Amino acid sequence: MFRPSDWTPPDGLGYTRARPVRLTAAGIALAVVGVALLLGAIGAAVGLGTLAGRQARVHRLLGEQGETADAVIARVWRSSGKDTTHWVAYRFAFQDREYEGRSKVPLRIWRDLTVGGRLPVRFVPSDPAQSHPAGWPDTPLPLWFPFVLAAVLALASAVPALALRWQARLLADGRAAPGVVTAHRRVKEGTAIRYEFTLPSGGTEKGRGGPRQHPPPLGGAVCVLYDPERPRRNAPYPLSLVKLARP
Repeated sequence: MFRPSDWTPPDGLGYTRARPVRLTAAGIALAVVGVALLLGAIGAAVGLGTLAGRQARVHRLLGEQGETADAVIARVWRSSGKDTTHWVAYRFAFQDREYEGRSKVPLRIWRDLTVGGRLPVRFVPSDPAQSHPAGWPDTPLPLWFPFVLAAVLALASAVPALALRWQARLLADGRAAPGVVTAHRRVKEGTAIRYEFTLPSGGTEKGRGGPRQHPPPLGGAVCVLYDPERPRRNAPYPLSLVKLARP
């Protein structure tokens, strides 16, 4: 049976202030995910914001200035994938010039469309390239959507940053203590463990960690890193996202 009096901390954990820390491979991958989410938030705000503004402008112009033309259906198809989308492509003439367009189509209307058939469309006379079939309403991207999506992605990008910061602080300044494994639980990636450890005050704190491919046995020793000011903030060593930086 493991006895805490026989325990010595792993190499590098014998002191508790400003240990040098660097990211593990998993930590680097998580940091990349966080940066990608943040860039995605910026891209959503800029790119989708521009698209939503352009679609709103065209929608307004079609309603205020739109004229109707008789277009010829050039193609009818549906996209495959997770969500099937039905499409139509068409051509129409205005002032001795031909223009092309395409649009998503409600299924009930799409079933009756044929190549070469007629399709009434509305277009903006000052910019005939901006058009939409007259048989169903156009649905521009809501102006608020890009910013809501950007906010969601920005919040999601904070999750990796917080996880990395938490583990880095724990490894840099946390106190090492001997813990005893009290339970195992099988999970998809391996085995999660529960443990308890004794504080310098004599009290006992609990924690959990994993999954691990080769966990310590029940009653076996595990090195625990904990925040001396908040012992509930603890994790089994080694940590998954950060490690000690060797000279």
